[in-house]
Amino acid sequence: MSMGFKERDARRALRMNNQDIGRAVDFLFEEKAKRKQKREDDIRHKTEIMELKQYGVTPLKKAVNVEKLKELVAIGFEKKLAAEALRRNENDFQKALDDLTNPETNSAIQLDIESRKRKREQRAVNARIEELVSMGFDRSRVVAVVQAGETMEQTMSRLLPEVDPLPAFDANSSGNPASEASNLNPDSVEGPSTADEERDVEMEDELARDIGKADALSDYDIEVTKEGEAIQEYLALLASTDSKEALSSC
Repeated sequence: MSMGFKERDARRALRMNNQDIGRAVDFLFEEKAKRKQKREDDIRHKTEIMELKQYGVTPLKKAVNVEKLKELVAIGFEKKLAAEALRRNENDFQKALDDLTNPETNSAIQLDIESRKRKREQRAVNARIEELVSMGFDRSRVVAVVQAGETMEQTMSRLLPEVDPLPAFDANSSGNPASEASNLNPDSVEGPSTADEERDVEMEDELARDIGKADALSDYDIEVTKEGEAIQEYLALLASTDSKEALSSC
């Protein structure tokens, strides 16, 4: 276990090698090398599958033969060109070789490859446009930006609205109210007119004399005699009402 193996693997190796430590260690290293090789083979196989998908299938829906493709590449033909020749000829090596060595068919194959490449790129562009439009961006703007051939990150940065920075106020600018107030000339500020402050002394003296002559309580005089008569009538009315109530109770 100090060599980096798990306890479970070590016990298994000892059981399979009759508790022989040396043979168990060799077994563990062999198993480790096999697992590493298998991972590498799996990665290579997946890579080949992804590559073959790019080449398409033959008219009979078969994948391009990898071994024959390697043979054509070993001769000196470009890999994509050789794959297309095999695809067209149902993986027939000789027919593919004849097409590759014929200038006319070779040129036709190259044109077909370029055409398919442009179609794939256009499909990718259309898919990106639809994705961005579904996010709420304007289609015309998205099309213009995506066709520039930028990455998705660059496209998003161009589509996102730019926020204009707020204009900074200049303390000495004419648009700043504080600066305008501070720049006012004290001598230019006009105060209240001295003509408005002139008082009519004669009119004030006349009003004072009239107030002094008037009786402050004259507006509140009441005829005491009439008020007394009214009170007497009210008391007599109350007395007659009380006497009537006393008689009725008896």
